[in-house]
Amino acid sequence: MCRHVCAAGAIRFEEGERGARLTLWHNSCVFCGLCSHYCPTGALSVTGDWRLDHRAVDAFAQVERGEVPYAPCSGCGDPIIPAAPQLLHAAFRRPTPEIEKLTTLCPACRRRMSIGAPVR
Repeated sequence: MCRHVCAAGAIRFEEGERGARLTLWHNSCVFCGLCSHYCPTGALSVTGDWRLDHRAVDAFAQVERGEVPYAPCSGCGDPIIPAAPQLLHAAFRRPTPEIEKLTTLCPACRRRMSIGAPVR
């Protein structure tokens, strides 16, 4: 979600072999706060510390990179990016076991489960 709402395009996710790679360019950030507002997991926050400002020559020096590792789908075993527990508890006050199982399924297995078909 953060990538989609970033007005400056400072956030990028790419598929990797072991997981989704995150790149965050601080030089592009305009401190609008949309990423932290819409972040369902609370993983991002915006600072008012303007000392992070830098000269144009140092534009690409302030970059953060990370990786979210894949986990196997509990239905078919395909690699998926696991849902964050914070997201589940933010959406539902008391998630049921069925809802908790959805977080470990790929989209195809979630569709099968939602229509009552057996999940592999």
